Amino acid sequence: MPHPSAMKQFCTILWVFVAATLVSTAADTPNTAPSSLPALRESGAFGFPQREARVLCDRGGLRFSAWNNGEYLFAQAVLWDDDDASLGKTEDNREIGDWSVVLLDVDADGKPTPNVDRDYLLNPWPGQEGLRYQISLGDRSSTSIKSDSKGRGAIRYVEVSEGRKVRVDTYLIPLREIGRRVGDKIRLCYWGFSPQPPLTLNSTDFKVVGKPYYPWSIPFARYQEYFLAQGHAIDATRVPDGQKDVSLSQRKNVSMPKVGEAAREISAHDWINLHHPPTLASLRGKVVLIEFWATWCGPCVAGIPHLNDLYHKYEGKNFQLLSFVEEGHPIMDKFLTRKQVDYPIGLESSSLDDYGVEGIPQAFLIDASGKIIWQGHSATAELDDAISAALSAAK
Repeated sequence: MPHPSAMKQFCTILWVFVAATLVSTAADTPNTAPSSLPALRESGAFGFPQREARVLCDRGGLRFSAWNNGEYLFAQAVLWDDDDASLGKTEDNREIGDWSVVLLDVDADGKPTPNVDRDYLLNPWPGQEGLRYQISLGDRSSTSIKSDSKGRGAIRYVEVSEGRKVRVDTYLIPLREIGRRVGDKIRLCYWGFSPQPPLTLNSTDFKVVGKPYYPWSIPFARYQEYFLAQGHAIDATRVPDGQKDVSLSQRKNVSMPKVGEAAREISAHDWINLHHPPTLASLRGKVVLIEFWATWCGPCVAGIPHLNDLYHKYEGKNFQLLSFVEEGHPIMDKFLTRKQVDYPIGLESSSLDDYGVEGIPQAFLIDASGKIIWQGHSATAELDDAISAALSAAK
């Protein structure tokens, strides 16, 4: 998605995890940020009631706190050592930016619950600034990134009088969106990433040594319990709304094609599991499934076994499955030493831009005439039904 479903979801945002080629500017409500480090430590920022909040983590350069009233869950993370909003580079030379996730075990049962648990994301994907969310589909997969939250949130760098900046991630999540109310228990945790300086932090004691890890790597058992209390009224407009930021993303500004439209041509710099580069024109007469994904995307990786099954189920039946990533051999070759992918993978593809993809995994089903007949998350029974119907119609 992001920048940024990854897995349970997410996904986000293109980085090492989500490569967010994103620089933002915003005119936030004046006088909402503290003027000094002591003020930030004591009072929080952007209207967050730090003195009344429950501090869930205060270690390792991160303070993560939560508070709520009858309308909102209000969470804020302060990354004391992140003073740089600059972009960074991935191993395969893609630009990345800051992003973060608040993972919610909404029913507090310690495991993923389909259509109940949610994750809220800030800057999850280039062109998807601000607060977004994904809904669990179970087994560490999720819906695509959704943008219709009635909440607010943003990643901001607060300038303090000590002559430095401090990163503050603020989430204002409506309780009605997560189906909770005062008195209920939830479980949650925070995960944040910065390319410059290089940081990956979370609010639990979960650790991975020597390699990057994703938000959806954190076990549900590590999430922190939180009981929703009856807080006072707040001024929600004091919380910055990152969806109003100005993106300087260099990605193409095109909309995703809709069902009923002609499919756009595909391209990739190189292929794995395929000897001859295909085109949609050369595949006319076949039902074609194209999927956009990334190795850092948890929901994408979780959906690989399902796509392997589809590939073999319809092999030799006038069907072609093609997948596309922006990553190249340095990333993909290492990934394939630990994960089996049987279907073709198009590397360093520009098709994600050409299709206006804003969140992954994202799939399009194309009928024998070259028209898009279905689009959505690739790990759904709805896709299986659509393939079967398309093949029957093509006979």
